[in-house]
Amino acid sequence: MGTLLQDVRYGLRVLWKSPGFATVVILTLALGIGANTAIFSIVDAVLLRSLPFRDAGQLVRVVDNLPGVGLKDVGMSVPEFLDYDQRSGLFDQISATWPVSANLTGSDQPARIELLAVSPNYFAMLGAKAQIGRVFGPEDQAAGFAEAVVISDGLWRRAFGGDPKVLGRKLRADNDVYVVVGVMPPEFRHPGPTTATDVDLWGTAGFVGLPFASPPDRNRNMLPGAIGRLKAGLSLAQAQAKLDGFTTGLREQFPRSYRPEGKWSVTLEPLQEAVVGKARPLLLVLLGAVAMMLIVGCVNIANLLLSRASGRQREVAVRQALGAARFRLIRQLLTESVLLSLIAGVVGVAASAGMLRMLLGLVPAKIPRLVEVGIDARVLLFSLAVSIVTGILFGLAPALEASRISLADHLKESSRGSGGKRQNRTRGLLVVSEVALCLVLMIGAGLLVQSFRKLTQIDPGFDPRGVLVSRIWLPVPNDPKTDVYATRDNRSTFVREVLRRTRTIAGVQHVAMSTSAPLARDAGQGPITIEGRPNLNEVTLAEVISVSPEYFTVMGARLMEGRALAETDQPGVPDAVVVDRTTAARYWPGESPIGKRLKLGRPQNQSPWANVVGVVADIRHDGMDVDGVPHVYWSIYQRVGKALAVILRTAGDPATFGEAARREVQAVDPTLPVFGVRTLNEAVEVSLAQQRFSAQIMGAFAVLALGLAAIGIYGVLAYTVGQRTREIGIRMALGARGSEVVGMVLWHGMRLILIGAAVGIAGALALSRLLSRLIYGVSTSDPLVFTVVPLVLIGVAFIASYVPAMRATRIDPIEALRAE
Repeated sequence: MGTLLQDVRYGLRVLWKSPGFATVVILTLALGIGANTAIFSIVDAVLLRSLPFRDAGQLVRVVDNLPGVGLKDVGMSVPEFLDYDQRSGLFDQISATWPVSANLTGSDQPARIELLAVSPNYFAMLGAKAQIGRVFGPEDQAAGFAEAVVISDGLWRRAFGGDPKVLGRKLRADNDVYVVVGVMPPEFRHPGPTTATDVDLWGTAGFVGLPFASPPDRNRNMLPGAIGRLKAGLSLAQAQAKLDGFTTGLREQFPRSYRPEGKWSVTLEPLQEAVVGKARPLLLVLLGAVAMMLIVGCVNIANLLLSRASGRQREVAVRQALGAARFRLIRQLLTESVLLSLIAGVVGVAASAGMLRMLLGLVPAKIPRLVEVGIDARVLLFSLAVSIVTGILFGLAPALEASRISLADHLKESSRGSGGKRQNRTRGLLVVSEVALCLVLMIGAGLLVQSFRKLTQIDPGFDPRGVLVSRIWLPVPNDPKTDVYATRDNRSTFVREVLRRTRTIAGVQHVAMSTSAPLARDAGQGPITIEGRPNLNEVTLAEVISVSPEYFTVMGARLMEGRALAETDQPGVPDAVVVDRTTAARYWPGESPIGKRLKLGRPQNQSPWANVVGVVADIRHDGMDVDGVPHVYWSIYQRVGKALAVILRTAGDPATFGEAARREVQAVDPTLPVFGVRTLNEAVEVSLAQQRFSAQIMGAFAVLALGLAAIGIYGVLAYTVGQRTREIGIRMALGARGSEVVGMVLWHGMRLILIGAAVGIAGALALSRLLSRLIYGVSTSDPLVFTVVPLVLIGVAFIASYVPAMRATRIDPIEALRAE
């Protein structure tokens, strides 16, 4: 310990004597360590930390799939859920989870809130407790919805002003009255999918009484899913094997409910994976990218230390002559490196707080668990580990090289005026590594930027300029007898009146209504039947969206064949539909679909047939990065749901029309909240948020790495020119032209750069597959990226090499010889 403290004190004195060198190293490392700390804090909170529930590793999500028809997570029937609970023998507890949303009324302005219907044991299964009041218990068991509800901390503060006497207060959701029995802590989040945001209100139900089918119907997928806690001692693999056998028995027992063409299967997904799985590829790629940037910085510093070590050869040789062992010298030099890195780590952690705020401002909102992100003890330990490893990483090679020098070697090297062939080889290897790593990072960034560029150039099938979208959800009370919008006629009357009133808003050019908001990803695929299909067991799928006649005009969509929907397409006449180009090409290849017929559901369903009257160009309802999804557009007067979007095309700034649209909707029904108000341009931006974020961050890391690589190349060649001053002087004294000197220096640098580029291209080809889930419309071996990016790097490296090469031509031969 004493010798280590002695090394630390000596290292601090050495660094104090070289403030310029120490400052450059500390700032370079602080940037890399700070960026790694900021990214890791997000990765740790989102991916690495266990969910904040009791024995979270035993929690799973139950997912039903129909791989035979290409559908995943289709939901389950209530009888199936009861089978899992009562007969499967897999779960200590299992709770249904049904994320919906509801209209909250009774306050000054109605609001749309997130509601989650769960089984009474939901909170007990998770081990969660209320901060005020209680959670659900056996006393809340009911056939349908129980009266008791639990609310979030956010809703408690918004709707009740944080009143501690909230227990027993009543609230009205979708016209049903509930009683508040508990308030959850602010950090509690539902561990699963929701319709849009965090859950505001938890209701509990038995799912066998109103508003659910009674008796429960096995052929209706009413429940979107369930969360279960596996029995103690049961591994996930064992549970899945047992579940496979159980579902095989259900298929045999209920063949009409689980048809063979669907290939129904059920999987158990770890709850942690269900919550964060989709965010994993992006975050791991970013963590890898920022680690590469730090390594490039370490290579630069290693080259600086090698250059500095040449000036310390006499010191090292003398210490060896006085009896210092090689291990002792290596430890001393590594101590200096680690000291630099630890100081840089402190600066980096301080800077990481600002970097983290910037990242959280850019990161897509759909990434889960962002509220848990912060700089805590785990993150600080990571930063400490990175600082120590970084110090060893950039200090080891220079320490090993410096410790090899003996007094005799030093005298020989000094007599020749050379810095040592071994050091030159080490510098060359470091430059090759730096170029290779930089190129891998730049190619990854290039693929993401190219993907984002392609997305922005895609024709979305609509014109977003001047369009405002507002959303409405008609209430769904538990007792259908109290539902004022229970019939199609009542819903159609509401739609017509909203259309009539919003058309009168000054500056509005066209108005339409739809059962799916553009780019909201809220129109799920379902089966349709095409008349005349020879294979009745073949399942055809499409997203069915009901729209008013002006919808295609408002959206700026192109009619390709036939006609659009009309005001005459209403109840009492044959149903009319418009299909998009993808649907026409997939289900009527090589022929016109006009005049053909289709219906909702499977062939045995008694749904009415609808006539195809038109074909429109594909509209990207599901996101700019989702294509090839068939769409069928029904007349909203013939088939109208309760989820509605009001879409205005305006003459001015569409963002200024939100209040007017809300006012006209609530003039028809003042209990309806108008929510999700945004321009269509904003919807496009949100759809591209993840691709933009990954391209921006990776691009920034790549630019920093390129700058570090250029500095490193320049530094190595400048040092090489300094080493070879006598040689260059002799060459020029013997008549060598300046161009020959430039060529000699450039060849030395470009040879290393070309080797590094070749290694980098090979590495990028191997690693680019990791980006496959993040890119769209671009091959992971895109020729443009793999050509342009290396040329850019080589061009920058050439400039970095050219400056010291030109400096070499200005060497005075006489002065060079005198200096020696």
